[in-house]
Amino acid sequence: MTRKKLNLSYITNESMRKATFNKRKKGLVKKIHELSVLCGIEACAVIYSPFNSNPEVWPSNSEVKNVMENFEMLTKLEQEKKMVSHEGFIRQNISKTMESNNKKMIDNAERTMKEAMFQLLSGKGEKLDLTDINREDLCKYIDQYLKELYHHKNKTINQSHIEPGESSGATNAMTPTSVVEPIISSIQRPNQVNIFSSNFLSSDADQ
Repeated sequence: MTRKKLNLSYITNESMRKATFNKRKKGLVKKIHELSVLCGIEACAVIYSPFNSNPEVWPSNSEVKNVMENFEMLTKLEQEKKMVSHEGFIRQNISKTMESNNKKMIDNAERTMKEAMFQLLSGKGEKLDLTDINREDLCKYIDQYLKELYHHKNKTINQSHIEPGESSGATNAMTPTSVVEPIISSIQRPNQVNIFSSNFLSSDADQ
């Protein structure tokens, strides 16, 4: 059974608010204790509430004082190094979400580019609905793809061991001409193919 979603708002009923406070306080103190033991750190809690005239401390007054003195010995920069306000916390989460979203958009665009490139090579270019900007983007992608392909080929050749007297034909055989030549041919004859960006693919399902 899933846990009921918490309604994060002020509890107007005083008795219910007090009961919730006591329950949450125990949970908070338990978590601080676990953090202190598991990570071997100094931790304390000072809790003010309208239900007690004096603040409640954990684990004790002397230990809270010791932790606070150690904290005050730090420079202002060290004290505020990892502090964050509610607004700052939300901004950090928004920034992380936007970065993740942008990365996924770039990955999706690259996958679409690659799919369009191989559709062109397989003679299915008529399924692509491309604008001039799409074609320019796809040409740039193919150019970069070729550079990486040739770099990988040269690296593989340099790492391979050729016996003395062995024909260089074995080396030439490693060249992926079945992939490279169709791409080069497509680039050299742009008027014979339709070329692509992130919204240029009309899926096979639409055909």
